[in-house]
Amino acid sequence: MMRMLLIAFAVCGAFAQNAEFEVASVKRAVNAPPGAQIALPASVAETIGFEGGPGSKTPGRIRYSGVSLKMILMRAYGLPPNQITGPGWMDTERYDVEARYPAETKPEDFRLMLQRLVADRFQMAAHREIREASRYRLVIAKGGPKLSPPKELPKYKDDKERNAAMEKQIMADIETQMRRPHPGPSQSFGQANATMAKLAENLSGYVDRPVTDDTGLSGSYSFSLEWSPDGNPLPGIFEALQEQLGLKLEPEKGTVEILVIEHAEKTPVPN
Repeated sequence: MMRMLLIAFAVCGAFAQNAEFEVASVKRAVNAPPGAQIALPASVAETIGFEGGPGSKTPGRIRYSGVSLKMILMRAYGLPPNQITGPGWMDTERYDVEARYPAETKPEDFRLMLQRLVADRFQMAAHREIREASRYRLVIAKGGPKLSPPKELPKYKDDKERNAAMEKQIMADIETQMRRPHPGPSQSFGQANATMAKLAENLSGYVDRPVTDDTGLSGSYSFSLEWSPDGNPLPGIFEALQEQLGLKLEPEKGTVEILVIEHAEKTPVPN
């Protein structure tokens, strides 16, 4: 057990003496949010069920409700879902996390604190690897991009109100798809104000390999994308990207950082 913790701490990097939460609770989820119940890709679902943290309206605390271990790791290590490997249950089991810490904590220190909490409570052993792997470059398609100017983001009084609005929109999108004459399997996502780097990050959650932004486009845009996993009746994601956004994915070989979870306990250590 001690060996596992030492390996896990090595993954987290050099900790400051106070790189831990003042108070923390990690336990199995009581209720999972709609985003978890409908099995959204982690790149989308990781924004649902999270409250607080650096840069939020409650910077001195976090409250995560119905989140998976992989979703927590994405936040702790700043990696997309397809760059984190480990037991399959990391995507399906859901947990509630609450913690308090000094409000002035820097984002990079907060991430170290979250890494250490996960290592402690899930008895996690892990390591980083740099692998030669296939990936995609997001580039501009022939004919140029089809992107709209960014829209003003809605203002919410707190993270709880924001999460509720997102969950409501998700359920509305599902109902819209079910009412179509030829529903078929389909997926969609959109953003009102996002950079191309953020679009590439989101696309990584829907395709089989990491995506890097190579469009050369700066600034933010608004966009929506809709496709069908089997290409019927809507186009597949590659065709939809070109038709709807004027962008395309080009395969290439390159290095990718992978976080490998060697071991983790499904039931967290009691608070």
